[in-house]
Order: sequence, then structure tokens, then C-alpha cells
Amino acid sequence: MMSFGEAVDSSMQTIDALSSWRLLALLALALGDPGLAGDCDAPFAVGQAQQVLIDTARGDREVPVRVFYPANLAGAATPAVSGCGFPLLAFGHGFTIANSAYGDLAQALAAQGFIVALPGSEGGLSPDHAEFGRDLRFVVDAVAASAQWTAAVGDRRAIGGHSMGGGAAVLAVAAGTGIDALFALAPADTQPSAITAAASVSAPTLLITGSRDCVTPSDQHALPILAALATPAEHKLRVDIAGASHCQFSGGSLTCSIGEASCGGGATIGASYQQQQTLAILIPWLQQQFTPSQALLADGFE
Repeated sequence: MMSFGEAVDSSMQTIDALSSWRLLALLALALGDPGLAGDCDAPFAVGQAQQVLIDTARGDREVPVRVFYPANLAGAATPAVSGCGFPLLAFGHGFTIANSAYGDLAQALAAQGFIVALPGSEGGLSPDHAEFGRDLRFVVDAVAASAQWTAAVGDRRAIGGHSMGGGAAVLAVAAGTGIDALFALAPADTQPSAITAAASVSAPTLLITGSRDCVTPSDQHALPILAALATPAEHKLRVDIAGASHCQFSGGSLTCSIGEASCGGGATIGASYQQQQTLAILIPWLQQQFTPSQALLADGFE
């Protein structure tokens, strides 16, 4: 069980993340939340599927995507659990990091009742951040409209990402309405600037950073993004994990590791522990955004 303790900015309220999750689940059950009761009770088996989505509005742009979802049986292309109205998340990868490096993150989220889409576009050495942001936005709409998912997905949406993908997530949410939450792990400022775009974001926002991140230092990236958000102060949160590095938010990348070594970074905690801490913060926060009982917890987790 993890207490936010020193990890949370001193200006923010602290809470035990796993206790918050358990309390949330009990409240949801008591209130009859269809996402956590009966046949919709987490944890779920996790299914996986791969698709190539076509964006006709951008010249038939191809966007490969891996989808992790609550399933009746674990495995590839198994049937999704229907009738529960699961929230849909799109998550953007970091610079030169394959979307498969976030499979563990997506698997953990899907087991708790989220449909998670990982686009694999813009993975080269010269990514177009604006196009990647558009891909994240497109994927949310395209997966929700796909016949494969319509019986499983609800009407709530979030966009997130790591590093470059975190900055692109800001660009995606800033581009229009209809996104209920924004989250980012060690977000990077992008071109166009995620800091500038943040002024057009009013959705609840969670930024998770690492105290040992020299690739996207918080004072140059996450904190300016947080400050620029139009989101009310009580609905935006930054959590800094002590000893966490930039690259360990993913499942591993040689390019990321080389870059991190060159700037003198490196974690003082293990990758598995860092990822456990990330999920202990992220899952209850997402559940708070997507459950009818969130108002009852507003004073305890913001």
C-alpha cells in the first residue's frame, strides 16, 4: 500500500492511493455503479487486439493501434465484456519508444475496467507532434465508433501519454471538447508547444513525474504545463515520485536509456516499483473522474 506522502507537491492534499481505490469501489457498489457491480466487477480478464485505423479526414492516414480491454477470456481478439460502459483511454508513446513498451500499463488499466488504445504512429526519429496529437484524438473517436467495441465502451473519454506522448496528449485535448480527463507521465513540451496549448485545456488533469528525470525536468516541462492549464486548481494535480526516472515510466527503450545516461539521470528505485507507484496514483484518479460517486470523494482526493 502506497501513501503519496513526500511524492505529492506540498501544496497538494495527500492520500493513500490504494485506500482511495478501495473506498471508491465500495461507494460505487453501494450506489449501484454499473461499472463496478455484478458482471461488471473488476478485475477483468484482459483481451488484446491490433488494428490499423484509417483517418479519411487526413488523406486516409493510417494509424496502427493496439487495444487492451476487459474481456470474457484473456487472449488475442477475445470478446469484450459488453454492457458495462467502460471508459476509453488513448495513450501516446514516448519518443522512439514502441507502443508495446506500455503493454503492462495498458493491461493493468484494462483489468480495472478501462479500454486502452495505444497508437503506434510517429515512432521515428523526426516525429510530427501535431500529427501525433491528432492521432490520439482520432483514435478515441475511431475505437468508440468501431463495431468491435460499441457494446463495451461508454461515453467517457481520457487521453494520456508518456514524454512526447504526454505533450501530444495536451495538444489533443486542447484541440476540442469531448475529453473528460487528461493525464501524462513525465510530459515533454512539444512543437507546437504543449505549454502554450495547455491554456486551452480545462479538463481535470493529472501529471506524474519523477524526481530523477533529467530528460524532461519538471521545472521545464510538467510544471509550466500545469501552470498554464485553464483547469480549475482543485481539478489539477502533479505527483512527483521520489527516485523515479524518465525512462522507467515505460517498459524499456534503448534510445531512451542512452538519452537518460547522457544527461546524468537514472532512477534510485526499481522499474517495477516505479510502475506500481504510477498505477497506485493513476487508477484511483481515473476512477474518480469516471464514477458517479466522485463528488463524495472530492474532499479526499484532488
